[in-house]
Amino acid sequence: MKKNALHALFVSLAMPLTVAVLSALGESRIDVYLSLFTLEYFVANALFSPRRKVPDFLGAALLALFIYFVTLRVVEVLYGG
Repeated sequence: MKKNALHALFVSLAMPLTVAVLSALGESRIDVYLSLFTLEYFVANALFSPRRKVPDFLGAALLALFIYFVTLRVVEVLYGG
């Protein structure tokens, strides 16, 4: 199989599995879901390193969201907000 196909297969199986597991555990915070999606996406990139013709806009967007949610959690811990 080609790297791009393996990457797509891994991501398309991992993300729904994450949703099923987290929802079965009763998790309802969107930041947990997006953080795990980001992790899965970058793990898939590291494992399969698909070839790209354009910049990785999805990776950049997921990373920006991850940084945003981590910043919110840190501020919450530091300032008790």
